[in-house]
This record gives sequence, structure tokens and C-alpha cells, in this order.
Amino acid sequence: MPKKLAITISGAVSLGSYEAGVLYEVITAIGQHNQDPRTSDEEKIYIDVLTGASAGGMTAAIAAQKLLYEADALADPYDNAFYRPWVAEISIERLLHLHGHDSPTMSIMSSQTVVDISEKMLTGRYASHLTPPVKPHPAVDGKNLNLGLALANLNGVDYKLDTKPSGSVTYTRHKDELIRRFPAADRAGDDNGSLWEALRDAAVSCGAFPFAFRPVELVRHATEYELPDQARPMPQTQNFAYTDGGVFQNEPIGIAKRLVDEIDEHLNLEKRFFLFVAPDLKGSAANSDFNEDNASLVATAGRLVGSIFNQSRFPDLLLAEEKNREVELLNQRAKALGEMLTKGDTSATTLASALEAAATPLLSALFGDDQQAIADAQARLASQFATDFPGMGAPTRKAWIDTILTLERAAGLGETDEMTIYSVTASDKELASADLMAFGGFFARNYREHDYEVGREKAQVFLKTPGIFGLPGSVRYTPLPNAGRDKSLAGLKMRQMDRDLRVKVRDQILDRFNEILIQLGVKGFLWGRAVREIADLIIKPKLNKFLDL
Repeated sequence: MPKKLAITISGAVSLGSYEAGVLYEVITAIGQHNQDPRTSDEEKIYIDVLTGASAGGMTAAIAAQKLLYEADALADPYDNAFYRPWVAEISIERLLHLHGHDSPTMSIMSSQTVVDISEKMLTGRYASHLTPPVKPHPAVDGKNLNLGLALANLNGVDYKLDTKPSGSVTYTRHKDELIRRFPAADRAGDDNGSLWEALRDAAVSCGAFPFAFRPVELVRHATEYELPDQARPMPQTQNFAYTDGGVFQNEPIGIAKRLVDEIDEHLNLEKRFFLFVAPDLKGSAANSDFNEDNASLVATAGRLVGSIFNQSRFPDLLLAEEKNREVELLNQRAKALGEMLTKGDTSATTLASALEAAATPLLSALFGDDQQAIADAQARLASQFATDFPGMGAPTRKAWIDTILTLERAAGLGETDEMTIYSVTASDKELASADLMAFGGFFARNYREHDYEVGREKAQVFLKTPGIFGLPGSVRYTPLPNAGRDKSLAGLKMRQMDRDLRVKVRDQILDRFNEILIQLGVKGFLWGRAVREIADLIIKPKLNKFLDL
């Protein structure tokens, strides 16, 4: 059985260029590895899950399409479907130029520019009347490929929680997602413009950074909302407005895990791997200088907004780490119990009998007497521990499995697997685009080129690690030549970026501030003059400080 890989791509703003370099290298390497005549079927690696948030959502959608249908679009290291949008196409000049459906009342930057690039990368395949050729990438097999995008639903969906003795509490859920499965049997039918237009819209909404870009409206279907206890039935289709998915889940490993569970059914864990791609995973957002003495309204608002965004970064990672520790502890207890049951003396036989006698009624109580659920869980654990203690007799093994299941169920770890998570990350001091809340890379192409190269280099080191993905050696591939980079750009600070462009950004933000006040009803000559004075005396100095002007 080949190895399976789920890839999660985090939000990154202009550091999508770094993630582009990583993704290009990883996919190229896996393709070469799978086609190497020395690679056995057991050693092949197939990508079957892609999830992303914010900038990573766009990259994940592009990766899914090109893996399924356009392998050649990922071939050239400096003319591929990741490099073009994240390095060659995007720029601060394009983002500041409002056109098409842009409106100064909706966003600071040009949402139309993002739409234009996404159309070129995702729906451009269907621009001709001719049927586009299909060439799957060797990094995917003939089975399912699953795509998951993290979304932030500004409308929200209402759910209710029943309370005792009566009544209920209604809560609104804004954390949302879009899941699209590409089963092998349906791939030809999925290769069409209407489906990918919808996914393109979703990818754009996934990265609609608040205020920088306007919200995006998507048509959703009631079948996509399967959580129980909805407060009221949804219509068959409903329009929702979305902003950046990274607001609520910037590292959607949880989405990847649910898709993996659907595929693997909690079996063959030794063949399953997760890869997390993100710039500066370990960066700290702590601020020890903030205290009650300097907690002005402005300072508190700034820390509050920052806290909300930073809190969204790691919940899935923290949950995975916590569950991994709990599962590892359970596995240790299971192995210790197995050693006790295989001592080969009468005490082991007596212990097995006692454990089985205790486990049978406990399992019935813990599972609510659902015998089919018990049988399914027993079969899952029997498969998971099939290679442990091969000399253990059948009655003893049943007692052992039933005891493990009792402990697992009592601890709330049913169908919880230990996840092998790899990561390819870089620190801010290694990157050129990290400053200005990671918008810095939009200021110059050579910044993005630098970070794309860093991504490739980091991935190359990762892929050459012995034992990675459970291989006897490393991934079998030969990297294509790197173009090189200007290493002096590493750790670039805002003050080193083009001053005229920073002034343009400041002036555009000031213009939007005036627009906000107009929307709030501040009109007229005197009010307009007061607004301009407020902007010049208060807002402009703050922006000058922020942009290091």
C-alpha cells in the first residue's frame, strides 16, 4: 500500500510566494520519486488531501486543479502555476489600482486584481471552445483528491443548544468551510468551467483580507451544512458573504484530519502523513510591554484586534499536539498491558479473564448498548494493533483489545489517531516579505523572488531528510537548478522598502478613512474640513509611524 499525504497551507498574504516555492518543490519531488524505477508501490507517495486558509486557500485550489488535469503547469520552476500568481503577477501597483468592479467604498485595495489573477490561473483553462487536454500529475493516484478551504461567514448560521428542563440557547457560527471531493470516477465531469468558477470564487473569498479586499458572496447549498441542531431549516440554496478564512482558522489542519478520517477510516496510520506549509510557524505575537498604565483606547483596540487574529492561528495545531500526547499515552498503556498479558504464566491467563469480564459490561454502558458500534471499534483497534505481540492467543488478544477500547472510550479518544505532522517553515529573519503584516512582498518582485527561493531551499532540505514519510532513505528526486537570490534581502524591514510606494499606500488608506466617515453620515463643507483636519492631525501621523515614513 502506498503512502498518503495531506497538505495544509496556511494564510500568508504576500508570503504566498514562500509557500509557492515549497509547494512547487514538494510536488515536483513526489512526482519524480513516484516515477523512479527504484520506487516500489509501497514507497510511492500520493497527495490526496489539500486544505488552505487565506492565501493558502488560493494555492490549494490551484494545486488541486493542476494535479488533476495539468501536470505540465507545475513543471518549470520559474513559469509554473504557483510562481506566476504569487511572484510574477501580483504587485502593490496592481493592488492600488482600482478598476473593474472595484469601489472605494468597499476596500482599500483592488479586489478586481485578485479576481483577474484567479481567472487566469483557474478558469483560464476553459476560456477556449476546445476541450482542454488532461494530464494528471504523478503525485496523485487514481483515487480521491479532496480540497478543503477555510472560510469566514459574515452572515453566520444559527444553531441551538437545548437546555434543561426546557428552552434552548441560539448561537451563530461564523467559522465555515468549503469541501470539494474529486473521486476518480467523476474527474472527467469535474473538469468544467462552471465548477471551477465556483471554486475560484471560494478561493478568492478565502483570501479576502478584511478591509484590504471586499467580501465575496458565495452560493451555498443546504447539504453543505450537516452539523446537527440548526436553529431553523436552511433553504436549498443560500447566499453568504465571506471574508478571509484565516480570521477563524488560519492553519486548517482540522479540516485535513476530517477528510483523512473519511478516506482512511482510522486504519493504516503508519502510511499516513501530514505536511504543514507556513512562513514563521513558531513566531511569537506576545507583547510584554502592554500593561494597564499604557492601555489607551487606541492601544487596547490594537492589541485586541491582534489578539483575535493571532488566536486564530494555531488552534488546530494545538489540538493536534494535545491529542497526539493523549493517544501516545494510551498506546504506551496498551503496550504495557500487552506485555503483562504475554508473560506466559497462569497470572497472565487469569488477568485476561478478569479484564474481559470487566470490559464487556463497561463497553455496553459506554457505547449505550450499541453492539454494532462496539464491533466496529473492536475491528478498528484489532487492525491498528495487528502486528503487536504476534504470539498472543485469540482469547487473550480479545481481552486486550476490549480493555484498550474501554480506556479509549472512557478518555473520549474514540477514533482519535496520532498524527505524524511535518512542517516546512521559515523565520521572519530569513524572509524578505514578512514586514508590514506580511504585505511587504507586494512592494517589489525581487522580494517575492527571494522568498520563493527560500521556500524551494527549505523544501529541498526537508525532502532530503533520511526516513521522511517512513521511507528507508529520502525522497528520490533531483532538484532543478535554483536561480539564486539576493541574500541581503533576508529580514528586510519596512524602512528599506520603496518610500514612494509606502506614501501611496498611506494616501489610499487616508482616502478610505474619509470614505468611512462619509458612509457614517459625516457630510457638508464644515464637516468635510473637520474630517480632513482629523485625518491630517491624527490618522496621518499614525500611518506614518506604521509605514515608517
